[in-house]
Amino acid sequence: MTESLILPVWQSKNPTRLPDLLAEEATFSSPVADYHGRARAAHLLATIATVLDSVHQTRQWTDGREGMFAFTARFADQELQGVLREELAEDGYLTHVTLFLRPYRALRAAIAEMARRLENSPAPQEM
Repeated sequence: MTESLILPVWQSKNPTRLPDLLAEEATFSSPVADYHGRARAAHLLATIATVLDSVHQTRQWTDGREGMFAFTARFADQELQGVLREELAEDGYLTHVTLFLRPYRALRAAIAEMARRLENSPAPQEM
């Protein structure tokens, strides 16, 4: 892995290709919970794309099929710093994506907005 697969999608604000990046059994670990399965993981990652603005990668560390990508983003008038950990299967699909965000005050506000958006568009149920 040399580049993030998720950050360019968030930057483009066009999450329609997210399911094509994820393995069927993919897991997304958010600051709140783990979401299992391609449909659930893609839905959460797509919703995050609508919440975060000005996503900008600042650093990366990669090793084989694993990468960590530091980034900054904005939510409302607050800046967030984050790290995405992306793990690829041998076939090139993402099997696990983990999101770390800080500071807590901005994260808490973003979580509240995510909850509001997920009420209007709930994630698919786990199979």
